[in-house]
Amino acid sequence: MARALIVGAGPAGVMAARLLTHAGYAVVLAEPDPDDARRIRDMLAQAGLTLTVVDGPGDPTGAQIVMEAMEEDPGPRTSVLEHLERTTAPDSLLLSTTPTGISGRVIGFRLYTAVQSRNLVEIAPGPGAREPQIAAAFALAATMGRHAVRAPHNRASIGTRLMRRLYEAADTMLLQGAIPHELDEAMVALGWDMGLYEAQDLAGLVAAYADRKAQVPDRDPDRLYVPIQDRVVEEGRLGKSAGVGWYRYPGGGGAVIDPLVEDLLREEAWFAGVTPRGFGAEEMQERLVMALIHEGALLLADGTAATAGDIDTVSRAGLGFPVRLGGVIAHADALGADRIAEALMRLAVEDPLVWTPPEPILDCAGAGRRLAEWRPLKR
Repeated sequence: MARALIVGAGPAGVMAARLLTHAGYAVVLAEPDPDDARRIRDMLAQAGLTLTVVDGPGDPTGAQIVMEAMEEDPGPRTSVLEHLERTTAPDSLLLSTTPTGISGRVIGFRLYTAVQSRNLVEIAPGPGAREPQIAAAFALAATMGRHAVRAPHNRASIGTRLMRRLYEAADTMLLQGAIPHELDEAMVALGWDMGLYEAQDLAGLVAAYADRKAQVPDRDPDRLYVPIQDRVVEEGRLGKSAGVGWYRYPGGGGAVIDPLVEDLLREEAWFAGVTPRGFGAEEMQERLVMALIHEGALLLADGTAATAGDIDTVSRAGLGFPVRLGGVIAHADALGADRIAEALMRLAVEDPLVWTPPEPILDCAGAGRRLAEWRPLKR
């Protein structure tokens, strides 16, 4: 039986282990932190899962697949990757569930872990990865039952950029008076597979918290930063696994609305000097969709090699965007660039830095073209 070693027993590691086990691999989960390893063994036992979890960095000897999955630990992650590059056999597939910070022959292999129905992998080959290894990574994704798209290494992936923009738009509405469960309900009504905040509760809030902290050095100081999600985590609201996040989960059951979250939102609005207002479902839906179209246009424009098809696949399979709408770019073209430009200009009155229409949308609106057909001019 083929062997696989996964270093890092967080959500991505456990998800990868389960998928690889189902695909016929003998999987060992290695967790460098012994306290975390003990906690994860207990959690898996309670869930009736029989995955093997060992303390330490693990031994890649004899493993055909070696995967680093320490998404929540950017510091130790570097040393773990260096260790795996030294000790993993040259003919083994060496993967990382985080596409940034990789080098050599490591291949970024980002799994989306929010809900089981999100079946996407973004593959970001490092500079030393050979084409047979890259092909093997795509084949592995298919074996695991996942759609795969190619992404640039050492840059925020398509899904990361879309998700960050989605949360920025949603969190800004929370600061202005929207309520998490109402926003989630509006998303589901439009056709999303799940509301944004319930999905984050299922995935756990720690990874998103770590991602926000990692962005601090490069954050535009003129761009509004909403600290609501940070406060939620810092108050111990870590998601369903902790029994409380944006919602409460009494007895480990389904999501229950928590009035304390609304109190927290009102406090943050007061700190920010914002007078809360009401949001209807249609306005929340429009702002979230326009935020994704705006970011999708920037992805097309900034040389990430993202295609319209990639953006649509990632939005559907990774973010749960309504399948009936086809994907972010497909939906943009169904609406028409003129309509999108008008909506963004209206929103830009509120915040020009965030909402001013980017070049692809303005070009298409002026020429009556589809966004999927837009190409940057060669300079």
